[in-house]
Amino acid sequence: MQLPDYHVHTRFSDGEGEPRAYVERALQLGLTELGFTDHFSPPSLAGVSYGIATGGMDDYIEAVRTTAAAYPELPVLLGVEVDYLPEAADETLATIASYSFDYALCSVHFADGFHFVERRNEKAEGWHDVNHVWRRYYETLIEAARTGAFDVVAHLDLPKLWGYRATDDLSGLEQDALGAIAAAGLAIEINTSGADRRPVGEMYPAPDLLARARLAGIPFTFGSDAHSVGRLASSFAQATTLARSAGYDSYLRLSDRRLVTLP
Repeated sequence: MQLPDYHVHTRFSDGEGEPRAYVERALQLGLTELGFTDHFSPPSLAGVSYGIATGGMDDYIEAVRTTAAAYPELPVLLGVEVDYLPEAADETLATIASYSFDYALCSVHFADGFHFVERRNEKAEGWHDVNHVWRRYYETLIEAARTGAFDVVAHLDLPKLWGYRATDDLSGLEQDALGAIAAAGLAIEINTSGADRRPVGEMYPAPDLLARARLAGIPFTFGSDAHSVGRLASSFAQATTLARSAGYDSYLRLSDRRLVTLP
């Protein structure tokens, strides 16, 4: 499989296994690059436990860098998936800037404090106004893109994960989000986790939104969002088909920020 996977979680956040195990599996699969992106959530975000433990960032960085040095045959990148919340933006951006990551994924998991990704919130009261969740998601994403602190937007159109769809026409707001992403020079990812691990049964972003991203000149990366070794590069053949159907003929390689022809 001559493709990279740039969205992977290990035991350092809410995944399973050591970085070394992922690299060995990546070599078996024939991946061209591998990027680790364990979660960072601002310490002030009470009640969130899926991120890298307080004080554990140095251990995470050392583990990834040591693994990369042990496997020179595979480019291994040190990334991070960042929870962006407007109320914690200064804290978040200052912390991330203090480390030398190869890239940072931008994630929006909250809408006005409602953690819509949590499984326990699949049918929570926060969904009583679905349109509000979607609207705040895109508004927050636009704000995050404009910070200039990120490299890739993770799982664009994430609020659909439980099957909730906006009933209002939000196409204008979606286009504003794509404009902010393009203006900031960010990529998006084709994230396969929605297709094989979530009730929505669809990759992020949806085909129409991906096609509009292509028209906006936004490059894309591949991300499995694997939380275990067995999920590495999951459904990448289908992701390649999705990319082609949206008009893409290349993806963004993060090690050198060059476009690479799809295999």
